[in-house]
Amino acid sequence: MKNFIIEDNRPHATQGAAGCTIRPAASTGPGIGVISNPSSGGNRKGLQSVERMLAGYHRVLHRRAVDPEQVKVAVRDFARHEVDLVVVNGGDGTIHAVLTALFTTHRPDQAPLLALLRAGTASMIARDVGLPGSRLQGLSRLLGWAYDGRGAASLMKRPVLRLAWEKDVQPMYGMFFGAGGIYEGIQFCLNRIHTKGVGGELAAGLTLARFLLASARGDRRTVPRTSIGVGLEGMEMTTMDVQVILVTTLRRLFLGMRPYWGTEEGPLHFTAIRSDPEHLLRAAPSILRGRGSRWAVPRNGYLSHNLRGLRLHIQSGFTLDGQLYQSNPQLGELWLESGGETGFLKL
Repeated sequence: MKNFIIEDNRPHATQGAAGCTIRPAASTGPGIGVISNPSSGGNRKGLQSVERMLAGYHRVLHRRAVDPEQVKVAVRDFARHEVDLVVVNGGDGTIHAVLTALFTTHRPDQAPLLALLRAGTASMIARDVGLPGSRLQGLSRLLGWAYDGRGAASLMKRPVLRLAWEKDVQPMYGMFFGAGGIYEGIQFCLNRIHTKGVGGELAAGLTLARFLLASARGDRRTVPRTSIGVGLEGMEMTTMDVQVILVTTLRRLFLGMRPYWGTEEGPLHFTAIRSDPEHLLRAAPSILRGRGSRWAVPRNGYLSHNLRGLRLHIQSGFTLDGQLYQSNPQLGELWLESGGETGFLKL
């Protein structure tokens, strides 16, 4: 990051805090690479407005990428051009592909900074560690800061989730893993909510409400039981029947939810809700706010910890940053751990 000056003036820095000020080292501005996914929710009406905005900045490289292989090609091209800041103009799945490309082709300490635009259907990751406002508002502020000296920026460092099968050497990287009801909920949202023209956090909120009510009624068709072997950090594998299991490095999910309340120091937030949990509607408000309560306790079926890693024996589908995957038990256990940190630009 030779084209940036980072100053940490915080008296008591905390992990992941956005407090380090950052500014371009030269008046000409840093080398910036923009990856645009024309298929993401915010870009489906076209990229003409983005391209017009970028046209006046000769040091900005713009690459279109729809699938992970195209993202990897763009990231390698940026490395050849010594790009210091990668702007992701896409959704959560595009961010997942960028993180995987960066962490499998760069040393973490040499990876470029990331700036995330809200250009997806839900943009859950960008709402936590990205630039506020629409994709055009965020991009305009970024270019004004980088090349015209307008505004002030800070650097936020966050851990990234590494996911790998025990017998496979090709890891994936992201910031949110989910199985059970989360996997089912994303499928329902894609097939029943988005097809009606409803998107963003409203679609996610409607899906959450449906599954909460179905779970409270014991509706197995809507919220099926999922059997998963879970081996938490330093513990033996045990089989759990769960409705929901999630692992994330994000501070907030959609609608500002923080459904994890562990007290340990680990970088991974882990939460599981067992099948047939007791007092679900009473426990839900505190769970969604990330607060423990007399209802959200293990004996009632609610678990939450902060971990450095865990192992899963999973035979059902799962999601990583909104992308749906089918498990492959022949590859052994699924390992989830912190894969390092990356820097996000905040404006």
